[in-house]
Amino acid sequence: MFPFLFTIGNFYVMTYYVMVFIGILAGLLVLYFNIKNSEQTKQLKIFIFSIVIFIPFILGSRIGYTIECFISNKNICSLSIIGPCSLLWGMFFSVISAFFIAKLLNLIVWEIADLFALSISIGGFFTRLGCFFNGCCFGIPCNENFPFGIYYPYTSYAGKLFENIPVHPTQIYLSLTWLVIFIFLTIYKKYQKFHGELFFIMTFLFSLSNFFIEFLRFHEIKHFLSTAQILSIIAGIISIFAYILFVKFNLFLISQKKNGGNLTK
Repeated sequence: MFPFLFTIGNFYVMTYYVMVFIGILAGLLVLYFNIKNSEQTKQLKIFIFSIVIFIPFILGSRIGYTIECFISNKNICSLSIIGPCSLLWGMFFSVISAFFIAKLLNLIVWEIADLFALSISIGGFFTRLGCFFNGCCFGIPCNENFPFGIYYPYTSYAGKLFENIPVHPTQIYLSLTWLVIFIFLTIYKKYQKFHGELFFIMTFLFSLSNFFIEFLRFHEIKHFLSTAQILSIIAGIISIFAYILFVKFNLFLISQKKNGGNLTK
């Protein structure tokens, strides 16, 4: 746990926000690498899209986190823009907004979604590392012989709850999950069959892994399924059905081309 990186006078620079900033930069660099061979007008539109889409993402992630806190009867929520957030809620608000923003910029929304799947994955890796340094989103106690168990200082919230007891580093689990997803998507990108495929794969893989990791995460009020798990189930099911529909539609287009058929827009 390393919540503060350094101080500037009386101002504390939090490691969490530094890692989030690094995640954003990494995502933009990955985006640039994937569009650097496109024409300049398209590059400009995509970068404008990437800036504008942050508004619904940040607002949605904060609103979603507040909703989750309210459902869990937590008293640590605030309506400020800055603070803990929920990635799934941010993605949900961003996906809805993406259709309107892409239409305004005359971009193919699912092509953009694939580009952002890679950027989101690498950004998620650094963001979850920020959670680890911040001491939030920690796990439940584990066996003392568990090789990955971590101890939190008594000055932290987790340390006060579990003094001298190791807990699961759920933040690291999620961080590595995002890294694995990023590596997989980067390799699979050359084999993708249609626009939107990378985004659906990313959503499914994260939803699946997040569902199981949530069982190891500490919740003040225990439920059969957490809000994050319910959202993971919904996102996972939607991604599966969307993937199947897109595959069928792609096969239909191929058959039309082979048969010399014409499709109207």
